Amino acid sequence: MSSDADSPSLAHAVALIAAARHAVVLAGAGMSKESGIPTFRGDGGLWTVRGEPPLNQYETFSADPRRWWERRLEQERSADEFATAIESAEPNAGHRALADLEAMGAIAHVISQNIDDLHRRAGQRSLTEIHGNRTWMRCIVCESRWPRAEFPVDPEALPPRCAQPGCGGIVKGDTVMFGEPIPPSALRRCAEESARADLFLSVGTSAVVYPAAQYPIAAAQRGVPLIEINPEPTPLTPLAAVVLRGPSGEVLPALAAAVRALQDRGSAARTSPGEDD
Repeated sequence: MSSDADSPSLAHAVALIAAARHAVVLAGAGMSKESGIPTFRGDGGLWTVRGEPPLNQYETFSADPRRWWERRLEQERSADEFATAIESAEPNAGHRALADLEAMGAIAHVISQNIDDLHRRAGQRSLTEIHGNRTWMRCIVCESRWPRAEFPVDPEALPPRCAQPGCGGIVKGDTVMFGEPIPPSALRRCAEESARADLFLSVGTSAVVYPAAQYPIAAAQRGVPLIEINPEPTPLTPLAAVVLRGPSGEVLPALAAAVRALQDRGSAARTSPGEDD
């Protein structure tokens, strides 16, 4: 597929990023798909093939958390095709470019709809995983989170309990289930970062899943420029100041390279001796 990575639109996007003081990114499943992880919806999506999970997932968990944990431990011993795809996936060039843009000070925060941990593994630091992270655990009471690898579970003492002083809440997988409210702390962080945004980037998201899709929409409605990076049009396209058509793994590295080149030119100009020196 052709990409806008070298188009005049790229220069416009770079100029918007250079002018921004607090750029926020909404990253969607398209980024994960480029790492070989099946999407949930759409052609060949996990839920398209298997059917969507029951809408009362969280209710079922709450009614019998011990049984949920028994199934979880069994699944960990015999991973299915989807779990294997996630386990073997690696951050792609788009994930790494987003982390590079953050390291350059060009973007301030990433709101990810993905649960695969690839943003963290690519080096993203300022990150809200609005739908959770499949490799982490979370207390449903105090919202403390731990990497699963660092959270020992005793099969004889299920469900596990939070170890934070004075809590003792039940611990579950961090991924947000159907019927489960998104953790309030995640929603607060998304709202705070979006309210501060003076530039929004939408990357690899269909922009149909709420509340995540509302953040760039609300920003655009208050006059914040929006850069859309996606192979296909989305509901955000009419709101975008710049549209860069192409996979994020192609467009984002080109964008990061152009931003770095601009920063290098500015640094060189500041350090060059003047004509009268």
